[in-house]
Amino acid sequence: MTIKKALTGIVTVLLVMLTITGQAQEEVSFSCQFPYYLGKIRDSVIPGGQTAALFSIEHRGLNDKTVTVTISLPPGFSPAGSQENWEVTRQADRYALTRDMLLPGGYSQWYDLLSLQVASDLPTGRYTATVTAGGNTQQIPVTVGTGTGDAAAPVTLAGMVLPLDKDGKTDDRVGRNVLVLRDRQWDYYKNLFIGKGASNQEIEAIHPVTHLGVDIVNPAGVQKLVIVTVHLLDAADRQPVSGLFTPGATNEDVDGGALDGHKEYLEMFTALNGDSRQRLQLPVYADERNLTGGDYILRAELSDGVKAPLLYEVSLTIIKKDNKALIVVSSAALAVLTGLLLSLKRLRQVLAVLKTRWLVTIALFGAAAFAVVNVPSTLLNDFFHILLGPFGFLITGLFSSIFLYMMVVALVILIPQPGVVALMTVVRMLLGMLAFGQISPIGLLSYGLHALLLELLIYGSGMYGWLQQREDNPIPWDKIALLAVSCAVADTIAAYVSLQAMAFLYRMYYAAWYIALVLLFNGFIYTIIGAVCGTALGKRLARVGGD
Repeated sequence: MTIKKALTGIVTVLLVMLTITGQAQEEVSFSCQFPYYLGKIRDSVIPGGQTAALFSIEHRGLNDKTVTVTISLPPGFSPAGSQENWEVTRQADRYALTRDMLLPGGYSQWYDLLSLQVASDLPTGRYTATVTAGGNTQQIPVTVGTGTGDAAAPVTLAGMVLPLDKDGKTDDRVGRNVLVLRDRQWDYYKNLFIGKGASNQEIEAIHPVTHLGVDIVNPAGVQKLVIVTVHLLDAADRQPVSGLFTPGATNEDVDGGALDGHKEYLEMFTALNGDSRQRLQLPVYADERNLTGGDYILRAELSDGVKAPLLYEVSLTIIKKDNKALIVVSSAALAVLTGLLLSLKRLRQVLAVLKTRWLVTIALFGAAAFAVVNVPSTLLNDFFHILLGPFGFLITGLFSSIFLYMMVVALVILIPQPGVVALMTVVRMLLGMLAFGQISPIGLLSYGLHALLLELLIYGSGMYGWLQQREDNPIPWDKIALLAVSCAVADTIAAYVSLQAMAFLYRMYYAAWYIALVLLFNGFIYTIIGAVCGTALGKRLARVGGD
């Protein structure tokens, strides 16, 4: 009991001493950083430049207390912009700012950042600012030196760069000033089926689509806090368009939730670090439900609350996955499945008509097409893209269109029987799968649609029947043109479906001019050239091989 009483007495004495010490300490203390710069540390200011002062007050008393804060600036220093919370007075060549501050009891802190302007004709030297808070006074020295930059040169916006990754690197897969929106329409069901659970649309929305860089030119090396806002405008009437947004911080906000805020623009509070050139990087949040593909204007606005906001505009192209690709791919897949079912029913009938040597010839043509088309296209595709960039298809199209349709048309002239093109395509597809592992949904769809369209168009044009009856008569130019156009139409449709399948399945979007060139050259011009050459090749092979 004696030890217990002694410990209790010691604790009581310590508590009393701590209470006395706490009461002896000052209830109000403050500090001032002047000049205060963001980023780089500086010990002086330059004439004509801007600086800032950061004030911090701490209150440790138990009761609420009202403190009067007075800041007396040195000669040549003046408040920059409007100071709504301060009473500004001027006596002779000095400015004084006064404010009453209510500090809650217990423990409280108060901060304020004031922007100050230095007179352009202020001589270099050492000056003193006086700060008074709650009866305590501090003298803050500040040095005015000579600047290395042009203090009168304004801060300007030099440009905007889009898209960027999270590390600030440009994405070479997408054109400049192009925003490709992801499709979140099926996220709920996709996550549900693959085992991730139902997706939360609010959580999905706070992931940026891409990043945007705003380039700043700052010759004077100004350091200050700024607010950057980016608005999306309609290209025609230049009116704001909803779609971009700044997500809410928490669900307890007034505008709680990522998609529930009223800021239909991008906004970021950041700082200029004093570098002569600086890139401010903003995450781009977009609500795909309110945006459609097309041309827009992206306007960036930089404001420091003192001077007039800086503006910069660039044109923006938004690419959004729509239902066109889904409809095209679904229709093509349905057509291929229907054709496959019908061909399976008539497979015995088709094979019964074909002779054994014809089947061998079809297999040889399929193997030759694999060697002439698939092998060089697969092995040299990347090499041609390195040399020619997006125009590499002009070289690969020689194999996939001209050489291929030379053999297709030559085979049709040698064996004018329905089904020969489909069998040749199957042989080429199987060899490609075995040799290069070319097994993909797009590959199966492309081969299947290619064979289906060729068979339908050649059969529908009556060329099979006409070739069976022509014997050794020369093929007139109108029949050659009909056969070439049938092949060109089939290849153009198949190429267009393949491009749409790339967009639908792999999110690989191509520019409209690129799609048009691919369809024009690979789908139509090269195919017609190959088909015309194939008729000459087929006639020569028919003379050599006979029946």
